[in-house]
Amino acid sequence: MSEWMQANAVYLFLALLTGWMLWQRLIAPMLSGVKRLDAADYMALRNSDHVLLDVRSDAEWTSGHAPKAMHIPLGDINRRMQEIPAGKPVVVVCASGNRSAMAATALAKRGFTPVYNFSGGMGAWRSAGLPVKSGR
Repeated sequence: MSEWMQANAVYLFLALLTGWMLWQRLIAPMLSGVKRLDAADYMALRNSDHVLLDVRSDAEWTSGHAPKAMHIPLGDINRRMQEIPAGKPVVVVCASGNRSAMAATALAKRGFTPVYNFSGGMGAWRSAGLPVKSGR
């Protein structure tokens, strides 16, 4: 058995990594009640009262963000969660959808509802022609 594991270590590592990524991006958010939201769905929601939360780094935020977004980097989310208005839908966005899935899961576990993960991140945001503001 250990010979087989040594011979297939790279494949085992890739399988574990893929499983972890699937868990973080798809399974954990679904289990916590997080819903996926694409750009077309956001167009219908954007005029309603909600919180748009950007969890990217400071440098990513400064390079371009949604004009009405609130900025809390993923690493600060647990410490700063009380800054997020309660009782409103929360749409979480990052660069690609991975960090926002983690943040959305954390919010849902702390009782925020409904919580949406913006699919495709800021790349999808820009591709949909949604507004982007540079700077702080």
